[in-house]
Amino acid sequence: MKPILAALLVTTALAAPAFAGDEKITAFNIGLLGGENAQDRLNSNECLRKYAEEALGVPVKLFAPADYNGVIQGLLGGTLDMAWLGASGYAATYLQNPDAVEPVLVKANLDGSYTYHSVGFARKD
Repeated sequence: MKPILAALLVTTALAAPAFAGDEKITAFNIGLLGGENAQDRLNSNECLRKYAEEALGVPVKLFAPADYNGVIQGLLGGTLDMAWLGASGYAATYLQNPDAVEPVLVKANLDGSYTYHSVGFARKD
């Protein structure tokens, strides 16, 4: 497993009890997004599940919803503990409930900034 993924997982898991107060983690649920079908995503991330389970000492489950909204709703409903989100997925979650999502690791641009730019094109007609 890449060290950055391991660091993200452990950081997220260790930060969770701080946000939960005195509650201990009894399970850890990870939402998976991607271009593969759901079963392929689960199979591709089985090594992550095993690693997380060993590192955290609690059962870890992977969830591969049909679309981004499934992960967003999982975060909003508190049924997911972690997910990799792009800028729009994060924004959609944050706008509905800022407490439902906490960035732990973000990609830095070459200039050191954390901004996101997009350009849209549309036909005149």
